[in-house]
Amino acid sequence: MSHGNKVFSCYGIQLAVDWFQERGHRDITMFVPSWKSSPALMPSSQTWISYVVWRRTRSWCSLHLVGSPGLPGDDRFIVKLAYKSDGIIVSNDNYRDLACEKPEWKKLIDERLLMYSFVNDKFMPPDDPLGRHGPSLENFLRKRPIMPEHDD
Repeated sequence: MSHGNKVFSCYGIQLAVDWFQERGHRDITMFVPSWKSSPALMPSSQTWISYVVWRRTRSWCSLHLVGSPGLPGDDRFIVKLAYKSDGIIVSNDNYRDLACEKPEWKKLIDERLLMYSFVNDKFMPPDDPLGRHGPSLENFLRKRPIMPEHDD
């Protein structure tokens, strides 16, 4: 939405995916609301989705079409996957409603949400995604080791 100036932009998603792939990230999942991929709403979206599906066999990127207009749940899929995979969420949504549901989701949203901007056709996350005293973007994007659970 931010790339398309408040209009859904398949190309904006592709720019973001390309940015991550150029930096060596291979485990990338895109969530696109299924109603935004309708040819009736966006004739170019079917071409883009076909391209992504074709490209998926040649890269490490997957696409999930989720939800329907007016029904909640898309955000929940995103947060659940990020939590289970220790991933990051690339979004300008602050997920306030989900942060209130579970303490572990709040921690994930506070520590693993990457907001971004577009300048023309350039995807631009901040150099300091958690603020001046947080990690650099490079450190933020590193996969953290999974700590074993202890029975103390």
